[in-house]
Amino acid sequence: MAFRTWKCCLLQLITSKMKKFIIPVLLLGGIVGCQSANNSGGDDANGSGSETISMDYMDLNVRPQDDFFKFANGSWVKNNPVPPSESRWGSFNELDQANMKKLTAILEDARINGTVEDGSKLIGDYYASYINMERRNMLGIDPIKDIMSKVNAVEKHEDLPKILATLHELGIGSAFSFGVTQDMKSVENHLIYFGQGGLTLPNRNYYTEDEYEDIRLAYKAHIAQIGSLAKMDQDASSKMVDDVIKFETEMAESMLRPEEMRLPSNRYNKMGKDEAMQYFEGFDFDAYLKATEIGAFDSINIGQINYAKSICVQMSRSEIGMIRNYLMWRVLDHYAGHLDMGFVKQNFGFYGRTMSGKSEMKPINERAIQEITRMEIGEMLGRAFVERHYSQAAQDRINELVDNLLVVFKERISELEWMSDDTKKQATKKLLAIGRKLGFPEEWEDFSDLNFNPKYYVLNIDNAAKRSYRENLKKLNEKVDTKEWGMPAHMVNAYYHPLLNEIAFPAGIMQPPFFSPDYEDAVNYGRIGMVIGHEFTHGFDDNGSKFDADGNFKNWWTEEDRTLFDARTTTLGNTFEQFCPIDGHCVNPKLTMGENIADLGGLTLAFHAYKMTEEYKSGKKRNGYTPAQRFFIAYAQLWKINYTDAEMKKRVATDPHSPGMYRVNGPLMNCPEFFEAFNVKEGDAMRNEKNKVARIW
Repeated sequence: MAFRTWKCCLLQLITSKMKKFIIPVLLLGGIVGCQSANNSGGDDANGSGSETISMDYMDLNVRPQDDFFKFANGSWVKNNPVPPSESRWGSFNELDQANMKKLTAILEDARINGTVEDGSKLIGDYYASYINMERRNMLGIDPIKDIMSKVNAVEKHEDLPKILATLHELGIGSAFSFGVTQDMKSVENHLIYFGQGGLTLPNRNYYTEDEYEDIRLAYKAHIAQIGSLAKMDQDASSKMVDDVIKFETEMAESMLRPEEMRLPSNRYNKMGKDEAMQYFEGFDFDAYLKATEIGAFDSINIGQINYAKSICVQMSRSEIGMIRNYLMWRVLDHYAGHLDMGFVKQNFGFYGRTMSGKSEMKPINERAIQEITRMEIGEMLGRAFVERHYSQAAQDRINELVDNLLVVFKERISELEWMSDDTKKQATKKLLAIGRKLGFPEEWEDFSDLNFNPKYYVLNIDNAAKRSYRENLKKLNEKVDTKEWGMPAHMVNAYYHPLLNEIAFPAGIMQPPFFSPDYEDAVNYGRIGMVIGHEFTHGFDDNGSKFDADGNFKNWWTEEDRTLFDARTTTLGNTFEQFCPIDGHCVNPKLTMGENIADLGGLTLAFHAYKMTEEYKSGKKRNGYTPAQRFFIAYAQLWKINYTDAEMKKRVATDPHSPGMYRVNGPLMNCPEFFEAFNVKEGDAMRNEKNKVARIW
């Protein structure tokens, strides 16, 4: 798996194309054209198109001053429970379903004839190997017997460096993270990174906190079931359970919490190779490096020094049998979803049902698409998607919206009362330096060195992982390629990359109901306009603001201005810490701070850009709502969503984004423009007290 530097996304996802600064968890999709189908329309249409807000989604029994999310989405929430194969259901999932049909058609064409878009033969063969469950059932566990034998051959601690290098090459996270990343203080260069990693459960809290005891019990049962499927006898399986829990718990206790891992300072400790060796006492790091064949280097970034010291000591003093069981489990866990149906069902039972609240698996074609999207080869699927479904008109209009929001942001920076002229100058310099990537890459990656066999799925997984690993290590002595994208073009998402100081909007998000060149301005600005503003604001959130115009981790603030900024972000955090979707499971404002700032900033910038349009200036109502009101309703309806309880619990523990309903109400409670639009008075639930309203950008 390639090890990429972190980015700030509209949504959280897993993809080897994209290693974010925060912990990666789940791939999301977006909305489908059914919003237009449910559209009640208006008899006084104004603006450039017919798309309007959906009256059918709204619950007019709820006052907008009391709960705007329910006001805008209440009927939809009541009538759209989470489908059995999903852990949540909302706008992004609806669009994901629409895209699945397009992507399935691409893959079926590639599987059958392999003569369509460039590279399609490769993804067609991979797809064919994935969906051939008859052959996967016939092969059973045979495809991973070789790597299992290598793990079983580990008999002494001196064997660990080589086996860990082998596992890492296959993309099997074990013991620690290792790869080549961008140097945060010299962004044109690459740097070796060593950091915490190798847990099975989402983060340290799942091993150390009492609230996750039920998850730990289910996890133990899951390990035992997988062991049984792997033909282990009961004693061996039970021993693996005990060893894995003990070993991973000790690892977790030395790890930083998710909110701590957000901070750039907790991921950057660059030093010379000789100095670094003191932190690997008990582990032959030189032997590990030799096994990776990474070549010579002078410097390394030990992301978390305490963890580096701890894991090396832990490996040196743990019984080799315990470590072997841990490594065997990492192998089995890595491949369980890719073997026969017995493994697949058990894997789903834990990760899908227990962890996320799903009651049935997605169809196999959709699972295949998710798998391809997570991988480097997802770029080829994105290329085919662009060639079939991308609109240049959409990109041109998006470019115009980006320009408009940029003008607004520059003006707002100049008018900030709390910021000094010196810091304003640096903020403006950074803003004007932000690059933009729209639609798809200028150059597509060449995968001609990669081959897949339509009959051997696991072999294909391994070949792709090895290539990704090699390509990553090759970057060590190369300059950073600023043209490289962090996610495939078909993905319904967007991101800001602080080390490149750029925003990116894949073709996948430039679709209804996020955006259309034909939509009324209230909808375009309330949806994709907010997304654009969100990504712009990431450059100036609590983390992005620590990087300069060139992307370097370098302070450009006066001390006084930074103090004032931090005070304002604390005020915003006070809004979100009150949100508890399930008793005992509340939003963590330290984990979600960057996204909360970006949501508030994006909403504010988009609204003020919308105010410049003729549609807004006309003041003309549609369906009884003013332009300003329609903007806020369009914004709220983008975030309509339902969650299973299990998914909600996992979200608040792992996701740097607040749950959808709070991405609506939280920013709006701090938005005077919203107060004015809906006559929200002091004392109303949707309006923070005057001294508790957070105004940042």
